Amino acid sequence: MTMSQPRWGRPPTDNQDTTLILIRHGETTWNVEGRVQGHRNAPLSERGRQQAQHLAQHLAKAKIQAVYSSDSSRALETANLIAAVHRLQVFPSEELRERNYGVIEGKTLTEAARTQGTWFLTWQENRHNAPPAGESQQQMCERIMHALRTIAAAHPGQTVVVSTHGGPVKSAVYEILRIPLALWRLTWIANGSITILCGIPDLMRVACFNDTCHLGAMPSLREEPEG
Repeated sequence: MTMSQPRWGRPPTDNQDTTLILIRHGETTWNVEGRVQGHRNAPLSERGRQQAQHLAQHLAKAKIQAVYSSDSSRALETANLIAAVHRLQVFPSEELRERNYGVIEGKTLTEAARTQGTWFLTWQENRHNAPPAGESQQQMCERIMHALRTIAAAHPGQTVVVSTHGGPVKSAVYEILRIPLALWRLTWIANGSITILCGIPDLMRVACFNDTCHLGAMPSLREEPEG
């Protein structure tokens, strides 16, 4: 049996439905080192650049009308490769950033446990709370959903790529499917993966989740928080 080519574009049932192709950026050097990134920047690793190139090739035949991205360099680098194939510009947005992890950004979880005092041990029990100088899980979710609904409203009936991060992608899926945050760690968003949402701003559907078939290999699973 041969696999059919993916059918990109809006669902045929409603020409006002928007298709949002959510991308988690390629692997970074800090992903490899297990460092929390959050709002801080780290370059794509060699593998991450290859993942981004595979994404661009995979989406080359898609009828994409716009490309948006987190303004973090790792997401922008991934988005630029995709946009170049379609001769589109990338619209960067702070709202599409990863969760702000405050004082633990740039650290491994082991380093954070050693340097950040007893609050970190408490936070480990409930990572949904905001770390010092950071934001809570719920705050990130509200920010991301506002951004995605705004994008969908601006592109009715179109297909849009959104290059972002693991936390925002998972937040959108959990919000749409009404999955409790208590189950957060039971799912994973891989570097270079594709998740697809379809619908109108206030009624989106999850059409595809964490697809990595275009990467040609099983994704590596790394400890969250991604950042």
